[in-house]
Formats: sequence, structure tokens, C-alpha cells
Amino acid sequence: MTEQVTRRDVLGTGASVLGSLAIGSTTASGALQTDGTTVTFLHDTHVHGRFANASAGELSVARYFGLMNEITEDADTTLRVGNGDDLASSVLSAVFDGRHVVSTFNAGGLDFDTFGNHDFDMGPEVLRERVSDSLFTWVSANVREDGSVFAAEQGAQQYVLTDVGDVTLGVTGLITPEAPEVTSIGENTDVLAPASALQNVTERMRADGADAVIVLSHLASETARTVAEEVDGVDAIIGDHAASLLEEPEVINDTVLSFVGDEYEYLGELALGIDGSGVTDHEFVLHNVGESSAGTDPFVSLVQDHYETQLERQLDVVIGETTQPLDTRQSVVRARESNMGNFVADTIRTDVEADTALMNGGGIRTDRLYFEDASEDDPVAITRRVVVDILPFPNNVVELEVTGETLLAALENGVSRVEAGAGRFPQVSGITYTYDPTAESGDRIVDATAGGDPIDPDATYTLATNDFVSGGGDGYDMLSDATVLVSSNEGALLSDLIINTIEEQGTISPTTEGRITRQSEEN
Repeated sequence: MTEQVTRRDVLGTGASVLGSLAIGSTTASGALQTDGTTVTFLHDTHVHGRFANASAGELSVARYFGLMNEITEDADTTLRVGNGDDLASSVLSAVFDGRHVVSTFNAGGLDFDTFGNHDFDMGPEVLRERVSDSLFTWVSANVREDGSVFAAEQGAQQYVLTDVGDVTLGVTGLITPEAPEVTSIGENTDVLAPASALQNVTERMRADGADAVIVLSHLASETARTVAEEVDGVDAIIGDHAASLLEEPEVINDTVLSFVGDEYEYLGELALGIDGSGVTDHEFVLHNVGESSAGTDPFVSLVQDHYETQLERQLDVVIGETTQPLDTRQSVVRARESNMGNFVADTIRTDVEADTALMNGGGIRTDRLYFEDASEDDPVAITRRVVVDILPFPNNVVELEVTGETLLAALENGVSRVEAGAGRFPQVSGITYTYDPTAESGDRIVDATAGGDPIDPDATYTLATNDFVSGGGDGYDMLSDATVLVSSNEGALLSDLIINTIEEQGTISPTTEGRITRQSEEN
């Protein structure tokens, strides 16, 4: 069995862990009576690079692992597992590139994790570094690189066979097939169709002696259900890309599906009774972390405190002020003109001296209206933390040369899923456009201008954007073949550029100007 790492030295903190952790002796409430072995899975992570829930700071990573300690009866038959989307996106992630999460998981004794789309947000090279830093094992059946599992040289595996009691478990993972569209997986990374990839790996695990097959899943729940129907031989699918919550697991095609949301509100305790013939029964307990009496894991607390102290030193510094509230609400940045969207788009356009700029609304985070009391007479201070919170992704500015036809296609893509609140919605600079949200997708742009004149499909324009969008992310495939004038290697890190711009200007006053109009509002 993979060795528990709870008592190991904490990586990356510069401090030694003294003493040993007393594991709680509380009986695991999901234990089964079985002639074989009861294996308990404490799941799952999906923490988005955060140390605590934004709405409830006491729901923290240290308390989460503290609850695991309290309900662990037998560490030899208990596995602590994740389901991806752990390294990003957060303020901490932007500063530490996910190293902070790996350090806490190392300290808390995580056994296995799989890749989620947000784990690639800092790019494949950074993710390889984090895999190398991990004392736990990353597994994936459908993320491939040059014919092998992604980050194989750093220790990732397509699957792991681990002996638990008298049985052998096969553990693998799956990432959402949408990953290439929504994150930066790199040009050499492929995401295979989940069902066929899992069927292949499952058969190999069974042939290698697995008594039970466990999948750490970063598939959306409906996709996971389809995979359970199509793939034979899988005993459990744990975790959900869409953060669904099931109070009791579902069973489809003899596969137990267990989803417990994301971040730190809930912890799942899934017990499987397993013998030589496979899984014979299961029991489940959904733990509400906020209602538990569990304390914090002292090792994880040490790591958390270290990184949070470093973060405060780096981010809690005033860089300027604003006379206007800053609007990052999802209902605005993903559907209409936002003054923060204008500021970001204007800044990247000015930086590379482009004709136009497009910023995907999904790259502007936090879903808040900042500084509601800001005014000309009473401006409000802005810190680095605010900017990194709003722009947590490590995206760089890119300048492209595009035709008007491509620019119009990009705008059509941007408004194509506005009713779903999709992050592809375009905040713009040097452009105005009107769209009809009731029209068919692909035919919603009513009119559009660049530099004050109607966009000419045959003309050529320069376009500033970020490297996620220019690489085809969020459905912007039409930009991926455009001529690159300023590459991501040359362009500024977006959050740094905004910080530097605010520092240079001292006081900012971003407004809306009628750049984006919904036809229903115009009529």
C-alpha cells in the first residue's frame, strides 16, 4: 500500500515538523461487516487552490484533514483521495503556482489525486513540477503526453495497484474531455475520450490482479454516469467536475458513484467491502465539516500558516486607488459591459499598441462589486491582493494579426453561450458591438465596429488578448492559427501588468461607455 505521509517532514516550508500526530480513535462510521477487507475512502479535494472556503474561513484545509484524522479508525485500510482542480485558481495559486496545495496535501497524508482542468491553469511545465513535488501519486487514464501518461517522468501513472489488507486495489483517474478548451494543457498533451480510455485501463488493472477498480473522477456528473453505464468492471467513481452533492451514492452498472461537492464544506466517507470476488457491499457517511467537532491537523496548520504569512507580505501592499467601484460580478462580466472588463481590455491593448482587445469574462474572477463607496471625493485603496484575486490565472498578454472575418467570428463565439453564463463572453477595447441573446447561437452579433467603423471582414486588425484565448481556449479556435505578433513568452503576465498600470496611474476611474449592448436593452 502507498505509505501514508502525515508524519513526514513538510515540503517547502523551511521548517521541520516536530513530534508525531495522534490519529483519532473514533470508529469509522462507514465500516462494514465483511469476510474480506473493508477499505474506506475519505474524499475528495477539488479545493481550487484555496486554503479555506471564501464564505466560511473556518472551513479550512487544516480542519478538513483534522476531520480525516478524527474519523480514521485504521490507517492501513483508509485512503485519502482527491479528484483534481486543486492547484488553481486562487490568490495563493497565482503567487505560489500550486506549491502551497501540494505542501498541505503532503502534510495531510493524501494518497492519490488526479488531474482536473484547473491543475493545468499555470501550464504543463508548472504542473510537472508540482507532480514532482508530491509525496502522493497522481493518476490518470486519459491525459496523455507523447504516448505516456502526462508527467510520467515526474511520477504520474496511468494507474496504481496497491495492496490494502487482503485485497489489491486498482486506482486511476479521469479528466473532463472539455479540458483542452478551458485550460492550458499544452500542445503536446492529449485528452482521450473517458469511456474508451477507462475501459482499456480497467482491463489492464484487472489483468494485473486488481480485486476492485476505483476511479478518481474529474468528469461532470452526467458524463460520469454515462461512463459508468458504458464501462464494465469499475467498482467506484469518486468526485465530480461540476461539484454535485449526493447525500447517498448512486449505483449504475454495479459502479458506486459518490459526489461530495468541492472545497471544504463536506467530506465523504465511502466504505467498500471487498473480497476476492470484488466489491460485496458499501456504506457511506456524508460529513458536514462545519458541524463536526474536529480540530485542525497540526502539520497542515503549520504549512497553511507559513504560506498565508508569505502571502500577506507579498500581497497586502497598497498599489493605488480607485474612484469607482470595480465590477467583477459574473452576471456582468459574462453577459454585459463591465468597467473592470474595460480596464483590463484597455490595459492589454495599450501595452502592445493593438487596434483592438478582447478579454474573456471568465478570466475575471471573484464575482464581487468591489469598493461600492468609492467616489471622486473619497477614493479607496487597492492592494496587490485585490488584483491577483480578480485575475488569478497566470495568463500572458498576446498580440495577434487577424482578419475582420476572424474578429467577427470571435465575437460570435463570445456571445454564443451567454445564456449559460459561459466564461467566453468578450469584454473589449477598441470595439463596440450589439448582440441579440435570443437569436440562434452563431448569428447573434447585430453590428460591430473597430476604431469607430464597421468591422470589414476583408480588412486586417491587430488584436490584444491573453494566451489562453489565443490558444483556442473557451472556444476561440478561430484565433489559434492567427499570426502572432507578440507571443506569450514576450507578453506581460496579465495580473502583473494590471498591478503595474495601477501603480503608474496612482488613481484609476474605470467606467462603462456603451461598448457592449444587448439588443433587448436597445429596443
